[in-house]
Amino acid sequence: MPPGKTGEMVVTTLRKEGAPLIRYRTRDLTHLKPEPCSCGTLLPMHGPLLGRTDDMFIIRGVNIYPGHIDHLLSQEDKVGSEYQVILTRKDGQDYMTIRAERGETADSSEDGTIAARLEEDIRRNLLVRVKAELVDYGTLPRTERKSKRVFDERDNSQKSLK
Repeated sequence: MPPGKTGEMVVTTLRKEGAPLIRYRTRDLTHLKPEPCSCGTLLPMHGPLLGRTDDMFIIRGVNIYPGHIDHLLSQEDKVGSEYQVILTRKDGQDYMTIRAERGETADSSEDGTIAARLEEDIRRNLLVRVKAELVDYGTLPRTERKSKRVFDERDNSQKSLK
């Protein structure tokens, strides 16, 4: 991948004598940084991890990573950090609903405006239509580990191939 372009990190190590790793797929999404490291090494550097390839889901032919949704939601200051993506199928058509917590100080009277803005941002950036719902702050479950974000309620026999 050219520098700056997002892709899956693949590593090779020939120093491990017993079992060298050659083109080992980490399933982490990142990008190569075009600038050299300040330490002087000539090895390529990668940017922050943006998600995992196995977190991806397909809706209406579009590959979507939860990290993309997370980034778009973080741009809206009246939305909290917790959200859920619910995938459903009705009459052979896939639908995506994003249920996000309202920010701690946000007023519920603005829910319609905020939801419409989120729907438009996601449609414009991810090229898929969604329904956005806002819920009270603290409503969505929290865990000490990584939160489960995607709930795929589509019929297993008809799921898009991953």
